[in-house]
Amino acid sequence: MKGKYYTPEIEEFHVGFECEIESSWGMQKGTYPSILMEDTLTGLTVNKLGETEALKKVISGIRVKHLDGSDIESLGFYLEYPESKNSGYINRGIYEDGCCGIDLRGGSRVGITRYNYPNTSVVVLTIKNKSELKRLLKQMGI
Repeated sequence: MKGKYYTPEIEEFHVGFECEIESSWGMQKGTYPSILMEDTLTGLTVNKLGETEALKKVISGIRVKHLDGSDIESLGFYLEYPESKNSGYINRGIYEDGCCGIDLRGGSRVGITRYNYPNTSVVVLTIKNKSELKRLLKQMGI
């Protein structure tokens, strides 16, 4: 991972997507699409061009935080091995009800273990940010 933030692709945007946008008052946190309407200049762009075209114009001023341990905790996991170098994982979390575990393996690689005894399953995916992980967990019923 090259930094804490990255510029998202337009295909990543969905309702509830968490991001920051460069506005006339500095970087503003919010969720898409409401964040486009918060700054007067951006709001005028959206009203004039429509949401998709405005997003294309301002995307270079939008940034998203890479997935990290604090994001995993905020979704109901507790960190079992925060920043553990010995385990080979950057962060390892267990969901609050014990139904699954998550391993942040570095870069954007995430391992999700679903504890369905006796059929425990493990999936390793590339997940860039909290919004993406949140959607995936919802699809998995977690």
